[in-house]
Amino acid sequence: MRIYEGRRIRVEVFSHVLPNGRSMEVERVLFPQVVSVLPVLNGSVVLLKQYRPALGSYHLEVPSGVVEGGEAPEAAAARELEEEAGLKAARLDLLFEGVVSPGYSTEYSYVFLAEDPERTQPRREEHEVIDTVEIPLGEAFEMLRGGRIRDMRTALALSLYFMVKNFLGYR
Repeated sequence: MRIYEGRRIRVEVFSHVLPNGRSMEVERVLFPQVVSVLPVLNGSVVLLKQYRPALGSYHLEVPSGVVEGGEAPEAAAARELEEEAGLKAARLDLLFEGVVSPGYSTEYSYVFLAEDPERTQPRREEHEVIDTVEIPLGEAFEMLRGGRIRDMRTALALSLYFMVKNFLGYR
C-alpha cells in the first residue's frame, strides 16, 4: 500500500514472507537510480559544497543526481557532471555500483571517475545551492581520513580512487 508520494520518493508498506517462513510488514522507500562522479583535474579533486535542506547544512560532495527515465547511468553521470560542476568528461570509468541502504530503500547507485575533464559552464537547477571547490588530492586524502568528508558516496569514490591509484602510501 502506497503511504506517501513526493517529488522524488515514494513510501510503501507491504506484507512479505521471509525465507524462514515468517511474515513481516515491510516499510520501503522507492527511489530512482542515482549516479555520482569523482572529477580529478590537475592533481586536485573537484567537489561541490552543496547545501542540503534535509539536513540544514552544507556538505562536500561529488557531483550526483538521479538517472532519468530511459537514460543510461553513464549518460546521466556525464549530464550531472556538466550541470552541477561545469565539467565535461571525455571518458567515465565505473568505480562501483550497488545498493545504498538495503534495509529500507530501493536506491541503486553508480559511482564513476572522470579524469581530466574539460571545463564548461554549469547549468544548475534553481533549488541547487552549490559552490565548486578544488582540493589537492593530498588534502582530500587527509580530509577523508580526518572525517571532514562526511558524504558516503564521496567517501567511497575517494577511497576507491586512492586504492586504485595506490595513493594510500601518500604521506
